[in-house]
Amino acid sequence: MIRSEIYQKDILKQCVRNAISGEPRKVLSTLKATATLENILSTMESIFGDAKSGQSIMEEFYEARQNKDEDITSWGIRIEEMIQRALEKGEIHENKKDEILRTKYLKYLRNSELKNATRVIFENSLTFEELRKRVRREEQEMTVSQERK
Repeated sequence: MIRSEIYQKDILKQCVRNAISGEPRKVLSTLKATATLENILSTMESIFGDAKSGQSIMEEFYEARQNKDEDITSWGIRIEEMIQRALEKGEIHENKKDEILRTKYLKYLRNSELKNATRVIFENSLTFEELRKRVRREEQEMTVSQERK
């Protein structure tokens, strides 16, 4: 919202101040009333933000596998969150995000039948979002056809 410059910073600052509650609310009382939006966000990030290094986040990403009890939607969300944190830490470039996600998502799908059925989709998909949507569709079609048997 800050980067879009649609809203005035004073309005955003007030929205952030109003949205903060609980333990983080106490931090606001330590800041000056004149603190900028950037000051508030920076302080919150330093106290409550992810303390892991970008390298640690990427190690966690590369070691990640779809869990036995994890559906394909949750699997995609989990690796996407990791990549987003790595992006924020400057560990990877935005232009590499989709390819890294696409490869990881399909490679470590637990259902080998689904993986094999969607390999062509992987080769032709442009974005991670497109791949995820098509894999979900394929999974639903496989479920329907198995129920008919």
